[in-house]
Amino acid sequence: MSKNLGEVINNIMKENSSKRVLILTQNMQIIGTIHKYEGRCENCHDCIIALKDVKMAKFEDICHCNLTECECNLEVFMEFEWFNINTQAIIGFSILGNDSE
Repeated sequence: MSKNLGEVINNIMKENSSKRVLILTQNMQIIGTIHKYEGRCENCHDCIIALKDVKMAKFEDICHCNLTECECNLEVFMEFEWFNINTQAIIGFSILGNDSE
């Protein structure tokens, strides 16, 4: 039996005492907190992950200047209170430390 990707990510986050995740799609970088829906949603779909406090940007808009304290990216990230993503769109993810943005 396969596990829901949201549950897998949540479990890894618990093991690492983190609440933030970086999700990569084909052309987007998404940083947010996965909504804790375990046991709370009877109608939730396994193919959707709900995120809150989201910042996202297209890869083509992200600066790669590598300058110390670069602020080029401040304007390219869109912010959303809630964002839902289809798990089939995810090509990778990373758990971020508590202090990461």
